Amino acid sequence: MEPVGNVKALLTLPIVWTKTPGEPEWKAMLGDQECRLKMNDFPEEPLYTLTWSDQTLDVDDAPTCWIIPRA
Repeated sequence: MEPVGNVKALLTLPIVWTKTPGEPEWKAMLGDQECRLKMNDFPEEPLYTLTWSDQTLDVDDAPTCWIIPRA
């Protein structure tokens, strides 16, 4: 995998997320760095907040290349 320089680049990568038990949150490893996807209080807030390295990005629609388990 090529190095990712910006959190926005994660929107174009096929990521398989793993559900965090008991939390509205998922995790994935990209190389040796962990990224997190947190579900927010939608519609008052963006649907998700993506955190990677020291960067965050709010997104309302998850990319179709991501696999997010719902259970």
